[in-house]
Amino acid sequence: MDQLGINMHEDIDENDSQSEENHSASTALVVMDARDVNESEMQTMKGDTIGDTMYSAKWILNTLISLSNVYEKGWSESLENDLCLLWDMTAEKDVTLFLLENNFLKIAEVSLKISVGPRMTEILVGILGNMCCQPSVIQSLGDTQELVTLLFNLLIIDDTETLIQLLRLLRVAVWDIQLQIANNSYSTWLNNLKNCSILASSLIFILTSSTNDDLLIAAIDFIQSISTTILPNERLFESLFNAEELVPALLESFTQVIPKQDGNHTRAELKVIESWLSILTCVIQSNITMITENQLSQNLNNILDTLLRILQPYVHSHNLLPLDERSAVCIHDCVNLISKFQRDKLPVGPEIVFIIVTIMFHLKSSDISANSENNDDNNERELLKYLEKYWFELLDMYEGNQLQDILQMCEENIVQFVMQMTKYHLQTTSDKLEKLTIASDSVNQ
Repeated sequence: MDQLGINMHEDIDENDSQSEENHSASTALVVMDARDVNESEMQTMKGDTIGDTMYSAKWILNTLISLSNVYEKGWSESLENDLCLLWDMTAEKDVTLFLLENNFLKIAEVSLKISVGPRMTEILVGILGNMCCQPSVIQSLGDTQELVTLLFNLLIIDDTETLIQLLRLLRVAVWDIQLQIANNSYSTWLNNLKNCSILASSLIFILTSSTNDDLLIAAIDFIQSISTTILPNERLFESLFNAEELVPALLESFTQVIPKQDGNHTRAELKVIESWLSILTCVIQSNITMITENQLSQNLNNILDTLLRILQPYVHSHNLLPLDERSAVCIHDCVNLISKFQRDKLPVGPEIVFIIVTIMFHLKSSDISANSENNDDNNERELLKYLEKYWFELLDMYEGNQLQDILQMCEENIVQFVMQMTKYHLQTTSDKLEKLTIASDSVNQ
């Protein structure tokens, strides 16, 4: 081991040279070069270390004392730097458990009550968020009702950085609920979330009002975790959100995070799109807080426009291939939603179906080996099967004139592909083929 200690916290402003110099000076107090320490000194130091780390227990306790005295002595740059170092240290399990044993939850509770500014609050919530990655901590925090209430009250503040850390912490709380359900146990966070009267309204306000992408993504990720939490007798999502309010907020957030573009979605954008689609799918499929057809129709055009924006980059073969897993999931989820709208007799224009048919054509035209173990090939093969299944659902639902509208938008080679695929597919019936043939002949006239 060449160094003993930690790196500077990544959230320090890189443009603030003065702050960086001071932070480096603080770091030097707890980071040493092991080559400068002889064996005798090393043994002495180990008596002050925490677990298997080389972090000083004395230094941490002194930092906690300084934090406890902040109301009398005031906030300082030195204390901020030390707390940022502590924030980094809590990535280590042994440090986290040391803090828990030394009553950090109570210290954080008192400190949040008398916090002298947003930076202090952000760091405290960030430390708690790191600590909560340990199951024992998230469970202990869930049982500390006064601290839980303080954290929930932060949902209405306007400090973006604190909200990001808070949503990160709350997402871990949802994961604890999921873990306890899997183990046939119970998480106190279930009642904590249900009893928070401002949770849904605060999240919807963030989705509709924030222009900070990091905060919007944190909110989307948190809601997505809730949407995938299935309780024994209900969905947690349905207990917390009103679909009529959430759908417009989701649409607003998407416009902010994923701007219109001509090229491919980045991997980061695809991750957001995947989470966003997961939430919207949960809303549409909800049985309890089900959005009414009239309410859905009011937002349907906006939903379909958003789905078009997600699918649009894939109409060109050079954008489609190779297709990674995240892209395949996003295309699949888009088509799943579109299929749901069509089954519910909601109007879906031919433009979306045209794009889906074009994606099918490019997938079928690519060289996908049947025995390939390549992940991209597997993604494409599975997606193609799903899209083919969807196409035959369309043949059942659509009248000849609707099929004609779709085929009219396609290039001749794509029309030929559709005809050949349908003609020789196992799911083809004479009625389906006849309907499609009449539509194709009408286009060619």
